[in-house]
Amino acid sequence: MKNADLFLSNMAKRGLEIKDFSLYEQAFTHSSYRNEHKDECLDYERLEFIGDAVLDLLVGKFIFQKFPNMNSGELSKCRASLVRGKTLASFSKELGLDKFIRVSHGQEKTGKIPDKILEDVFEAFIGAFYLDNDRNFVKVEEFVKSFFIEPIENYLSYEQFDYKSRFQEFVQKDGTVKIEYVVLKESGSPQDKHFVIEVRVNGVALGKGVGSSKKKAEQMAAKEALERRVI
Repeated sequence: MKNADLFLSNMAKRGLEIKDFSLYEQAFTHSSYRNEHKDECLDYERLEFIGDAVLDLLVGKFIFQKFPNMNSGELSKCRASLVRGKTLASFSKELGLDKFIRVSHGQEKTGKIPDKILEDVFEAFIGAFYLDNDRNFVKVEEFVKSFFIEPIENYLSYEQFDYKSRFQEFVQKDGTVKIEYVVLKESGSPQDKHFVIEVRVNGVALGKGVGSSKKKAEQMAAKEALERRVI
């Protein structure tokens, strides 16, 4: 593993005991590195599978307890908004996992680990942590919860940022279309802005949203369009 001593030090600072080091070594090994060292290592894909399942279970439990009035569909949407690539990649960066990832020489020369790999590595790391603590699931639960306390408390803002991509997927399921977000009104002071934005598909207005920023207003416009389903 790259920077193995630094990894162990970082984990110790977080009060985490590493028992089976080989699990984490595998969790930080990308398939491109394995392909260059075929007989020397395993990549993280199997651990990613386990980590993904652990995250779905635990985040599902957290939001089930936090939001007793949500129905099953709302719970699924909430979990999908929380357990998504951008968020998991940010957790990787928070833990400094990019310092330990092993990739091919070509990828390493770029000097940057893509967010998709950071996302996958976080899931693999959770898989490794789960297997390393399989007799103490409470410890695993507490560790995962430490990352999701703030996102769950503010899940609406996480969910909002997903409306545009959901809308794009919805309208483009039968082919490419032109999606525009048009500012209808901008008012307020620099410290207290107010935007009204309309979303149009092939020139047809489908939804309108308001917000304190263009991004938030665009998300609300996409949300309204999705809810209306008038395409």
